[in-house]
Amino acid sequence: MATFNGYVAEVMEEKIRVTPTREAEPFDGIVFHVARPLLDETPLLVGQQVRVEHDERLTRSLPPQATARRVDVL
Repeated sequence: MATFNGYVAEVMEEKIRVTPTREAEPFDGIVFHVARPLLDETPLLVGQQVRVEHDERLTRSLPPQATARRVDVL
């Protein structure tokens, strides 16, 4: 497992985009696919600092995408 620390830049249906800084460009960061139970457990808002635990597989899209296993609000 790998971790990515950053800020929530966008919240979509069962996805979040997390960027390393608060000032985000459209293709910055990583889009994480988040299972509904994780989102229900921890409501996520734009601007929150988070730590996302994910497997190390990323797509080659811009921005890259991965599957979140755990999301912690810091």
